[in-house]
Amino acid sequence: MENISLLYPLGYREEKRSSHRMKNYDFIKELQLDTLVVLISDSYRGMANLRLQDFFTTDEEVLRYRLDVVEDLVGHREWYEVFCKAIPAIQNISDLRRAMSSDFSIESALGSIRFLEMYIEIVDMFAQGILSVKAGSEGFRALQEKVKEVSGSAEYCSLKEELSREETNFGLVKSLTLGINLDEALHVQEAGIVSVNMERFHPGTVMDKLLKKMGKDSMALMTPLFPINRGLHIGDAKAIETTTRSALNTIFARTVKSFEPAVQKYFSVNTSWFVQMMEDIRFLTAGVKFILDMKEKGFAMCKPEIASMRDKRCDLTGVYNPVLAAKDVEKRVVSNSFAYDEDGRFYLVTGPNHGGKSIFAYSIGMAQALFQLGLYVPAQKARISPATGIFTHFPVSDEDNYGKGRLESECARLGKILGMLEETDILLMDESFSSTSGMEAGYIASQVLASIGGIGCGGIYVTHIHELTQKLEEYNGYTGNRGKIDNLVAQMENKENGIRSYRVERATPDGLSYAKDIAARYGLLCESYGLASKE
Repeated sequence: MENISLLYPLGYREEKRSSHRMKNYDFIKELQLDTLVVLISDSYRGMANLRLQDFFTTDEEVLRYRLDVVEDLVGHREWYEVFCKAIPAIQNISDLRRAMSSDFSIESALGSIRFLEMYIEIVDMFAQGILSVKAGSEGFRALQEKVKEVSGSAEYCSLKEELSREETNFGLVKSLTLGINLDEALHVQEAGIVSVNMERFHPGTVMDKLLKKMGKDSMALMTPLFPINRGLHIGDAKAIETTTRSALNTIFARTVKSFEPAVQKYFSVNTSWFVQMMEDIRFLTAGVKFILDMKEKGFAMCKPEIASMRDKRCDLTGVYNPVLAAKDVEKRVVSNSFAYDEDGRFYLVTGPNHGGKSIFAYSIGMAQALFQLGLYVPAQKARISPATGIFTHFPVSDEDNYGKGRLESECARLGKILGMLEETDILLMDESFSSTSGMEAGYIASQVLASIGGIGCGGIYVTHIHELTQKLEEYNGYTGNRGKIDNLVAQMENKENGIRSYRVERATPDGLSYAKDIAARYGLLCESYGLASKE
């Protein structure tokens, strides 16, 4: 059987994987995705840190395969919990694999046997945890078949039986009982190990002595325990350690050496598939944890329907910003709907300040990005096409302008993005060109919007430049236009009091109404001072 992958279909090659990478990954930080899908660092154990960017794909086949696996894990919480428990177990196996050497020593030999014990523990964990119900996904079914094959094999059953016959569970040795012979002058003549114990010795108490619990089989000592590392000179402590190890080698060497061929066979053949699945399991547990956490908070997380890339869809019902929801920033997280169609491939989003426009734009980007990880998205319903690139043009500090003004730096950044954009990409812009005058900003933004229409990419432009919203016919009327531009408006719940609803709807805005709403809220209308309106 080929190596099992829970993220890629059977036989999926690295060349194909590379051909379906996204164009850039700056959006991961901009959209705060690494705060949602948190990949735990394991570099301190000698393992490579996972990078979120390595799990994005534009391949519809991979997304379908991965989403089915995620659906199994979300639907069977006990399978997810098995994965969580498996991570430290596989990490320990990986550590022992690196530590083992071809030269015999008591440390490596006992470690080898402990490795087999750990291998049996993890196989049994999977066999008992994921085989009760047949999986719905191709990836999980392959894992179930592998676990059945291994746990039911004669070789595996024989190994379990052989290990159970061992008089000593080497991985659980806690103490040794030493025997020391003395001469007439009480000088040490010879020493050896009397027994290997599964319990630790402890200082005896007065009651132990009175009740005579300090006999031959007692773990209570007649004297207090002496801390070797603190109580002896380093040379003396090392001598005791060396002598003890030598005695262990003498006692265990024959048994362990005879067992070593079986250890090496299982080491080289039967453990690699767990280690090879490690990255898949680490990523899936991080992604599914995010999904389950959101569900436990009462938020919708849906398995998105996959549309083909050529359809260029992003149909979202009840989409919301998961960063705000996860952090409980707002008491009420508002959801909205969004879709591309023949009249709108790129949207201008306008509305009152602090009306939820930027939050809305981020939520669309997050949904697209999470989808391309093969995870559930923060919405009630979704149908999404893979995008070849997710580009962002968000406000940044002036620290790295190197002599350029803010406007020039913004234009330089956006120029690079436009040079890479294709119709299968999406672009998210938030208050671009807000650093300059309305006239300059309007001119530059109009040129950019016309270019975006010519490229045909999807996306959103959150802007305060309301005159742009009145020029849709101009932008959409250019010869060669490949994507229509339309308006979305952040609504007021109560226009008289200027209360924001954070609802974003498809409508034609009236730029003056925003000013009226804000003026009314703060008592700046002339009617508030007894003057009659001229309207």
